Amino acid sequence: MKIIIKLGILLAIMLNSLLGLSQSKSSKIYNMFSGKDGVSSISLSKSAITPFDVFLDDDTKEIILKIDRFRFLSYNEHKGKLLSEEVFDRIESELTGVEYFQIDPSEIDCRDCIDDWNDNNVRLIGRGNRQTMNEFHILVLDNRNCILFSFYGNFSINDINSCAKFSHTAKINISTSN
Repeated sequence: MKIIIKLGILLAIMLNSLLGLSQSKSSKIYNMFSGKDGVSSISLSKSAITPFDVFLDDDTKEIILKIDRFRFLSYNEHKGKLLSEEVFDRIESELTGVEYFQIDPSEIDCRDCIDDWNDNNVRLIGRGNRQTMNEFHILVLDNRNCILFSFYGNFSINDINSCAKFSHTAKINISTSN
Protein backbone atom coordinates (compact mmCIF):
# COMPACT_ATOMS: atom_id res chain seq x y z
CA MET A 1 0.00 0.00 0.00
CA LYS A 2 2.84 2.40 0.84
CA ILE A 3 4.37 1.91 -2.61
CA ILE A 4 1.08 2.90 -4.28
CA ILE A 5 0.89 6.08 -2.18
CA LYS A 6 4.50 6.95 -3.02
CA LEU A 7 3.90 6.33 -6.73
CA GLY A 8 0.75 8.44 -6.57
CA ILE A 9 2.62 11.34 -4.97
CA LEU A 10 5.43 11.04 -7.53
CA LEU A 11 2.91 10.99 -10.38
CA ALA A 12 1.11 14.05 -8.97
CA ILE A 13 4.39 15.97 -8.72
CA MET A 14 5.35 15.05 -12.27
CA LEU A 15 1.94 16.01 -13.67
CA ASN A 16 2.00 19.26 -11.73
CA SER A 17 5.34 20.18 -13.33
CA LEU A 18 4.33 19.02 -16.81
CA LEU A 19 1.07 20.94 -16.75
CA GLY A 20 2.80 24.12 -15.63
CA LEU A 21 0.95 24.27 -12.36
CA SER A 22 4.07 24.50 -10.27
CA GLN A 23 4.98 27.94 -9.03
CA SER A 24 7.72 29.91 -10.69
CA LYS A 25 10.49 31.17 -8.45
CA SER A 26 9.10 34.68 -8.65
CA SER A 27 5.70 33.54 -7.37
CA LYS A 28 7.49 31.90 -4.47
CA ILE A 29 9.21 35.22 -3.72
CA TYR A 30 5.89 37.06 -3.52
CA ASN A 31 4.46 34.31 -1.31
CA MET A 32 7.55 34.27 0.90
CA PHE A 33 7.30 38.00 1.64
CA SER A 34 3.50 38.20 1.77
CA GLY A 35 2.26 39.61 5.06
CA LYS A 36 5.75 40.35 6.43
CA ASP A 37 6.54 43.58 8.26
CA GLY A 38 7.76 46.31 5.91
CA VAL A 39 6.37 44.66 2.77
CA SER A 40 3.76 46.14 0.45
CA SER A 41 2.66 44.39 -2.72
CA ILE A 42 0.05 44.52 -5.44
CA SER A 43 -0.90 42.28 -8.31
CA LEU A 44 -2.84 43.34 -11.38
CA SER A 45 -4.32 40.98 -13.93
CA LYS A 46 -4.75 41.69 -17.63
CA SER A 47 -8.34 42.82 -17.03
CA ALA A 48 -7.08 45.51 -14.64
CA ILE A 49 -4.34 46.65 -17.04
CA THR A 50 -6.30 46.88 -20.33
CA PRO A 51 -8.55 49.86 -19.43
CA PHE A 52 -5.44 52.05 -19.45
CA ASP A 53 -4.59 51.19 -23.05
CA VAL A 54 -6.63 54.21 -24.22
CA PHE A 55 -3.68 56.38 -23.14
CA LEU A 56 -1.17 54.46 -25.25
CA ASP A 57 -0.07 54.60 -28.87
CA ASP A 58 -0.81 51.54 -31.03
CA ASP A 59 2.71 50.07 -30.79
CA THR A 60 2.81 50.31 -27.01
CA LYS A 61 -0.78 49.05 -26.74
CA GLU A 62 0.20 45.93 -28.72
CA ILE A 63 3.03 45.23 -26.25
CA ILE A 64 0.96 45.99 -23.14
CA LEU A 65 -1.64 43.49 -24.34
CA LYS A 66 1.09 40.81 -24.20
CA ILE A 67 1.27 41.30 -20.42
CA ASP A 68 -0.99 38.88 -18.57
CA ARG A 69 -0.16 40.09 -15.08
CA PHE A 70 1.88 42.72 -13.27
CA ARG A 71 3.17 42.38 -9.71
CA PHE A 72 4.92 44.84 -7.46
CA LEU A 73 6.68 44.30 -4.14
CA SER A 74 8.27 46.94 -1.97
CA TYR A 75 10.25 46.35 1.20
CA ASN A 76 11.00 49.23 3.60
CA GLU A 77 13.66 48.28 6.14
CA HIS A 78 12.44 50.97 8.59
CA LYS A 79 9.23 48.97 8.95
CA GLY A 80 10.70 45.47 8.69
CA LYS A 81 13.23 43.31 10.48
CA LEU A 82 15.75 42.84 7.67
CA LEU A 83 18.11 45.19 5.88
CA SER A 84 16.96 46.10 2.38
CA GLU A 85 20.27 44.74 1.04
CA GLU A 86 19.44 41.33 2.55
CA VAL A 87 16.04 41.32 0.83
CA PHE A 88 17.65 42.43 -2.45
CA ASP A 89 20.23 39.64 -2.23
CA ARG A 90 17.58 37.04 -1.33
CA ILE A 91 15.35 37.98 -4.26
CA GLU A 92 18.31 38.08 -6.64
CA SER A 93 19.48 34.65 -5.52
CA GLU A 94 15.97 33.22 -6.02
CA LEU A 95 15.84 34.59 -9.58
CA THR A 96 18.88 32.68 -10.76
CA GLY A 97 19.27 29.31 -12.37
CA VAL A 98 18.77 27.67 -15.71
CA GLU A 99 15.42 29.27 -16.48
CA TYR A 100 16.44 32.87 -15.58
CA PHE A 101 19.00 35.18 -17.20
CA GLN A 102 20.43 38.61 -16.41
CA ILE A 103 19.82 41.40 -18.88
CA ASP A 104 22.48 44.06 -19.19
CA PRO A 105 20.97 47.54 -18.71
CA SER A 106 22.63 48.63 -21.96
CA GLU A 107 20.24 46.25 -23.80
CA ILE A 108 17.29 48.41 -22.74
CA ASP A 109 16.89 51.69 -24.61
CA CYS A 110 16.03 53.94 -21.69
CA ARG A 111 18.34 56.92 -22.05
CA ASP A 112 17.35 58.53 -18.77
CA CYS A 113 17.64 55.27 -16.82
CA ILE A 114 21.00 53.81 -17.88
CA ASP A 115 23.10 56.11 -15.68
CA ASP A 116 21.11 55.12 -12.60
CA TRP A 117 20.99 51.42 -13.46
CA ASN A 118 24.45 50.47 -12.29
CA ASP A 119 25.65 47.09 -11.08
CA ASN A 120 25.08 47.98 -7.44
CA ASN A 121 21.41 48.85 -7.36
CA VAL A 122 19.43 47.39 -10.28
CA ARG A 123 19.03 43.93 -11.74
CA LEU A 124 17.07 43.20 -14.92
CA ILE A 125 16.11 39.55 -15.04
CA GLY A 126 14.22 37.54 -17.64
CA ARG A 127 12.79 34.05 -17.63
CA GLY A 128 13.06 32.15 -20.90
CA ASN A 129 15.30 33.76 -23.50
CA ARG A 130 15.70 37.17 -25.13
CA GLN A 131 13.23 36.37 -27.93
CA THR A 132 10.54 34.78 -25.77
CA MET A 133 10.28 35.65 -22.10
CA ASN A 134 7.34 34.78 -19.90
CA GLU A 135 8.66 36.87 -17.01
CA PHE A 136 10.60 40.13 -16.83
CA HIS A 137 11.73 41.52 -13.46
CA ILE A 138 13.27 44.81 -12.40
CA LEU A 139 14.88 44.52 -8.97
CA VAL A 140 15.91 47.85 -7.41
CA LEU A 141 17.80 48.72 -4.24
CA ASP A 142 17.05 52.35 -3.39
CA ASN A 143 18.24 53.85 -0.11
CA ARG A 144 16.48 51.73 2.53
CA ASN A 145 13.99 50.12 0.15
CA CYS A 146 14.04 47.06 -2.06
CA ILE A 147 11.57 47.11 -4.94
CA LEU A 148 10.60 44.35 -7.35
CA PHE A 149 8.58 44.94 -10.52
CA SER A 150 7.42 41.75 -12.25
CA PHE A 151 5.79 41.47 -15.67
CA TYR A 152 4.28 38.16 -16.83
CA GLY A 153 3.19 37.30 -20.35
CA ASN A 154 4.86 36.58 -23.65
CA PHE A 155 7.32 39.26 -24.74
CA SER A 156 10.90 39.90 -25.84
CA ILE A 157 13.74 42.33 -25.24
CA ASN A 158 12.51 44.26 -28.31
CA ASP A 159 9.08 44.65 -26.67
CA ILE A 160 10.70 45.97 -23.50
CA ASN A 161 12.72 48.44 -25.57
CA SER A 162 9.53 49.67 -27.24
CA CYS A 163 7.96 50.27 -23.84
CA ALA A 164 11.11 52.05 -22.64
CA LYS A 165 10.92 54.36 -25.66
CA PHE A 166 7.28 55.09 -24.81
CA SER A 167 8.19 55.87 -21.19
CA HIS A 168 10.84 58.31 -22.44
CA THR A 169 8.40 60.16 -24.71
CA ALA A 170 5.72 60.13 -21.98
CA LYS A 171 8.28 61.43 -19.46
CA ILE A 172 7.84 58.40 -17.16
CA ASN A 173 10.96 58.18 -15.01
CA ILE A 174 12.09 54.99 -13.29
CA SER A 175 15.32 55.85 -11.58
CA THR A 176 16.92 55.22 -8.23
CA SER A 177 18.22 58.71 -7.64
CA ASN A 178 16.67 60.95 -4.99
